[in-house]
Amino acid sequence: METREKDFNLVDGCFTNADAKEILATLFSDKIHFHQLRNFSHEERFGKPDAHAMERIPVLKKTLQETLAFLQTYEEETEFEILADIRIKAVVPVPYVD
Repeated sequence: METREKDFNLVDGCFTNADAKEILATLFSDKIHFHQLRNFSHEERFGKPDAHAMERIPVLKKTLQETLAFLQTYEEETEFEILADIRIKAVVPVPYVD
């Protein structure tokens, strides 16, 4: 069986400071929210926190704070180029279907 992976482009463009903050804050906040919901569900079902979610939430929150602090150091008129790619890789090989 063949391991497959594919890259996708998520963000690719120039953005005003305000738009850059909004885009990045939304991406990080949505990912944080995903892990919070996953943890809540895990606690309800198994009576204990989801270890991976609990590990990722503070890391993502810190990265969000650092990102916004970085953007805050620039004038509002500053534009930023943001490039964000995602790589999806099958980690458990299964038959590939065309």
